[in-house]
Amino acid sequence: MASTSQTALEYLSNARVHLVGKLRNHSVILENLYQQGILHDEEVSKIKTEKDDYDKNRALLDSVIKKGEASCYQLLRIIDQTRRRTLERPNSDETTAKEFNLHQWICCFSFKEEAETDTNYLQGSRPCHRYQSKLKSKGNKLSKDFWKASNKLFQNKNPDLSYTPLVLDTNDRCSPSKIKKCKNKKSKLSRPKKLRTYIPEDIPEISPTRLLEMDKDILLVGKPGTGKTALSHEMLRLWSERDDKELDYMFYFDMREITNIPLDMSLEDLLFNCYSEPDEGRDEILEDIERNSENVTIILDGVTDLSSSVMKKLVEKDLLSDAKIIITCRPDDEEDLCLEDWFRVEVKGFSEGTIKTYLSKALGEDHQEVLSNVELLTLSHVPMYALMVAASFSSGVSLQPKTVTEIYINIVRFSLQMNSNRTRMKNLNQFIRTKRDEIMSLAEAAFYATQRKTVNLEGLSFEDSCILSFLKSLDVNITCTKKAVKYAFLHYTMQEFFAALWLLTNPEKIREVFQQSFTEEMKHMKHVIPFMCQLLNEENPSLMSCLVPDEKLVETQEWFFKQMIDTFFQKAHDSELYVDTLFLCQCLYESQSSEDCIAFLDKLNFHLNLSGENLDPHSCQAVAFIVTQSKERKISLNLKDVTLSEQGMRQLLRCLQHVKWCDPLPQQLWRVVLLSNGQTGYKTLLDLCENQLHLSVVDKKMLFENAVKVMQREDAKVTVCLHWVRGVTVCQSLSECLLQALPKISNLR
Repeated sequence: MASTSQTALEYLSNARVHLVGKLRNHSVILENLYQQGILHDEEVSKIKTEKDDYDKNRALLDSVIKKGEASCYQLLRIIDQTRRRTLERPNSDETTAKEFNLHQWICCFSFKEEAETDTNYLQGSRPCHRYQSKLKSKGNKLSKDFWKASNKLFQNKNPDLSYTPLVLDTNDRCSPSKIKKCKNKKSKLSRPKKLRTYIPEDIPEISPTRLLEMDKDILLVGKPGTGKTALSHEMLRLWSERDDKELDYMFYFDMREITNIPLDMSLEDLLFNCYSEPDEGRDEILEDIERNSENVTIILDGVTDLSSSVMKKLVEKDLLSDAKIIITCRPDDEEDLCLEDWFRVEVKGFSEGTIKTYLSKALGEDHQEVLSNVELLTLSHVPMYALMVAASFSSGVSLQPKTVTEIYINIVRFSLQMNSNRTRMKNLNQFIRTKRDEIMSLAEAAFYATQRKTVNLEGLSFEDSCILSFLKSLDVNITCTKKAVKYAFLHYTMQEFFAALWLLTNPEKIREVFQQSFTEEMKHMKHVIPFMCQLLNEENPSLMSCLVPDEKLVETQEWFFKQMIDTFFQKAHDSELYVDTLFLCQCLYESQSSEDCIAFLDKLNFHLNLSGENLDPHSCQAVAFIVTQSKERKISLNLKDVTLSEQGMRQLLRCLQHVKWCDPLPQQLWRVVLLSNGQTGYKTLLDLCENQLHLSVVDKKMLFENAVKVMQREDAKVTVCLHWVRGVTVCQSLSECLLQALPKISNLR
C-alpha cells in the first residue's frame, strides 16, 4: 500500500496500474472532472471514443496525471466521494485477501480537512441524475394524488388527510399451521379469522422513515383497509422529498393496476415503459440501475401472487440482486409468497389516540359526535372505515350510521353527487335512477371480477365520469403505439359492495353464492353476503329503492335470511364443522333485523358458543347486538378462553342483562377482565356478580395479581369464589395472592 505521505500526483501514479483495470462507472468520474473544469469538452469526448472501459480508464488517468498535482488531488477527492459507484465492492473472501484493495487505498490518503465538504460531487451521469429527479417528481405526484382522492369524499371541505401514523408491529406471528391446530373447530372460510384485529396499542419504534432507511427487503402485511397503501405512499413521499447526495431510484407499482404482463417482459420494459420513461440516456440509466442495484428500491403494492416472470425474478434476486424490495399483501396471500427471510411488518391500522387525531383533522369539532359512539370508534381503527365514517359525518346527516354497509352506501351517494356537478341537487334519488343502467353495469363487472378473484374489471362500455369516479384507470400497452384503458375499484371492498348490489338485482344467483362460499376455490364470495344483508334493510339510506323495484326486494327479503342461516347450519352439519357463528353474527348485525336475530338464536337453541374465539371490537359489537335482541328468553353464553380487547369487553358488558347468569360464565368473564389488567369492566362485573370475584385455582400468575389489585381498589370487602376440579393442585401463586388480599376478602368459597 502506498505511503500516505506521498503527494496526490505520486499517490495516483503509483496506483495507476490497479485503477486502470478496476475503476467502474468512468462516466461518473468524467462528469465530475468536467464540472470541476479539470477536463474540457474535447478531452471528455476523446476519452469516450476509446473502445472499452480499460482504455477509457487509461486515457482518463493519463490526462489527469499530465495536468499535475491539483488535478490529481481533485480526482482522488472525486473517487473518495463516489467510491460506492466507482470502485468495485470489497470482497471478503480469503482468496482475495492479498489483492490490491482500492477502498483501503483511498482511505489511506490524507485529504485537506478544510476542503472535504466544499463540493457535492455527482454520483452518476447527468441523465441518471435527471432521471432520478423525474422519478422524485412522479413519486411526489402519486403521493399527492393518493390523498386528493380521499379528500374528494368530503363535501365543501378540504381536510388535511395526509399520512396519519399507523401501528406497525414487527412481532413474530404464529404460523398458519399452529393456528389451525389450536383453532380446529373454526371454519375453513378463514378471512374473518385471519383478519380479526383489535384497536392496537401504539408501537413507536417503527416508522416509515426507519423502514425507508433499512437495508432489508420488507413485507408489509395487513387486512384490507389497514393502511398498507398509505404507508407505501408515505415512503414514496419521504424519498421524493429528501435532499441527499446519493443517486438512488425508487419505483412504485400498484399490482392491482398492472395487468396482462407479457411472459417475456424485460426489466427495461417494466421500469421504463410501465413506470417512467427516461428523457435521455435510456441505456446509460439502465446500466447504472443494474450495476448499482443496491441504490434501487421497488415497491410492489397489493401483491396476490408472483405469477409474473419479471416480478418473480426481482423478488428472488435474479434481477437487481442488491435492490431493496418492499411488498404489501393481505394475510390470505402471505403464506403463498414464501418470503420467510424478509423483514415482516404487520400494518394494524390506527391506535385509539390516532383515531381521535384523524377524525379531529377530518371533522374538526364535529369529531366528538363520532367519538361518543363506541361502535363507530371501534370501526375507525381501520383507516378505510375511518375515512368512510368521517365522510359520512361531514355531510351533516344527523342520524349516525351503525353498520359498515351504511357507510358504504353513504360514500356511494356522496360520490355520485359530488361527481355529478350538481352539488346542490334537490333530488339525488331521482339522479341515481337516471344512472341505474351505468351503476348496474359497473355492479355486474364487479360481481364477475370478484368471482374471478381479480380487481380488473371487464365489459365496461360507458364513459360516464360520475360512475367512473369509483374507479382508477390504467393504461395498458397493447403495442408500442397502441394503449387500452382498464379500470379497478379504489379498494377491493368497494368492489365486493357493488357485487352485492348486482346480486340483489339477480336474486337467482344468491343461493349459488351461498353454496360457493363453502368451496375452496370460491370461498372469497362469502364476503359479499354481509353487504346484501344491510342492503335488504328497509331502513337503510335510500339506494336500493333507486335501483331495484320494491316488490322484487320484498320477494328476496322473504326468503334470504332463512336461506342464509339454513345453508350455513346445513353445511356445517354435513362437513362436521362448527357453525361459523361470528360470521353469521356479522351478517345479522348488518341486517339490523331483530326478527332474523331471534330466528338465528332459535337455531342455536339460544346457546351462543364463542369459546376459543379472538373477538375484535367489531365482532363484539355484532355479538352484543344479537344478544340484546332476545327480550323474552335469556341466552346461554360460552366465553371460555376468549380473547378480546378493552373496547370489545365494554361492548359485551352492556348486553349481559340478556344472558343467563350461571356457571361457568362469571369465571370466564372475570378471566377476560383480569387478563386485560382489570382496567375495564371490573366494577360492572362486581355489581353483576353481587360483589363476588370468581377465580379458577389453576391459572396465570398475572390473573391472580390483577385480582388482588381489583380487591385493593374497592372500599367494600369482596367474596372470592374459587372454582376447583377434584384432584387438581392449587396454584402456588393463588395462595400467595390470597394471603396478600386477606384484609379485603369478606368470604372465601
